[in-house]
Amino acid sequence: MTILSAEEALSAMPTRSAMPAVAGPEAYRAALTRLRDASRAYYGDGDSPVDDATYDRLRLAVLDWERAHPGEAGPDSPTGLVGDGAAPAGDVAHTTRLLSLDNVFDPAGLTAWGASLQRRLGHESAGGFTVEPKLDGAAIAARYRAGRLEQIVTRGNGTHGEDVSHVIGTIEGLPEQLPVPATFEVRGEVLFTQQQFETANEVRAAHGAQVFANPRNGTAGTLRAKDRPYRLAMTFWAYGALDLDGAGFIPATATHAETLAAVAAAGVRTTAETPAGLHVVATLAEAQRKVDEIAALRPVLPFGIDGVVIKTNDPAEAAAAGAGSRFPHWAIAFKLPAVERQTVLKDVVWDVGRTGVLAPTAILEPVDIDGSTVTRATLHNPADIRRRDLHLGDTVI
Repeated sequence: MTILSAEEALSAMPTRSAMPAVAGPEAYRAALTRLRDASRAYYGDGDSPVDDATYDRLRLAVLDWERAHPGEAGPDSPTGLVGDGAAPAGDVAHTTRLLSLDNVFDPAGLTAWGASLQRRLGHESAGGFTVEPKLDGAAIAARYRAGRLEQIVTRGNGTHGEDVSHVIGTIEGLPEQLPVPATFEVRGEVLFTQQQFETANEVRAAHGAQVFANPRNGTAGTLRAKDRPYRLAMTFWAYGALDLDGAGFIPATATHAETLAAVAAAGVRTTAETPAGLHVVATLAEAQRKVDEIAALRPVLPFGIDGVVIKTNDPAEAAAAGAGSRFPHWAIAFKLPAVERQTVLKDVVWDVGRTGVLAPTAILEPVDIDGSTVTRATLHNPADIRRRDLHLGDTVI
């Protein structure tokens, strides 16, 4: 019985270890188009045609080509933009830039990031690191003044986001009123827990609406929706905070761990309160061990994670490391492998792509993969089907 790897079937490219470099300008332009389409779909209607692992590999292939051919990189390349330039910017300015994170995929990548950090600092990090789960939801900034939650803003393009304050009162862990009159801005991730996701789909089905494909896409859509006749509960965990209006709630000398402790004491839920926890370690070797421990917890967590975040704990070192246009240099996301499940190849349908090329698509027995229901997979071309020796009825992974 033929086994089809989901790392290839669910994507348009093989895994990074087996993935050849983008072969020439034409292939590069095609990869750019695919990257932009995936980003626009996710930020437009919350339904990207590719999974996270596929997107990461595609983006890495584009970046590799751009580094090797700097004079030929497209002026419209989204690789240097937050949200790949597709996130709705909105009209609310962020207090400071709200950036995304760069990724590594193995211990060697984490070591390389550590070496880069050391070069930027001019010495080895002396303040240690924090390790926390990378929650698979939507990033927001929430502003408290005198203990009252006044505004919630999406990440958008990193400098401006959308005002989604209409969801105030629906997010667990982000109370509308704090027990203390604190003024600060908290940043973190909003998501559906698995139980909330199931309830959300029951509510949507009862109202005749299409059910969400997965928790992350459902979160993105729910944050932006204003005219629904129902409200859906979500959950928040803070991964950072900063001072607001000069109130002094977050001291400039506070470490990352101390900042989250202050936020938790004020009544806002933080990543330290997740089952995976927040860990302070002295070295990246210790950080790697914590990454492995959190990865082992992944199947039993009540929400989706797609990685683990490592940050410099010392604010002075974070400031010295600085940030680029898209990522801070003082933090990195260690991405975890995609979850795999077995299913059955039921049929193959053929479509004509925008370039006139026939594109085969596998129709699969529906299977849940980390909260997403997968029913289709890209088969690339007839040569790929022959190479795999695929037949209807085959079991695929």
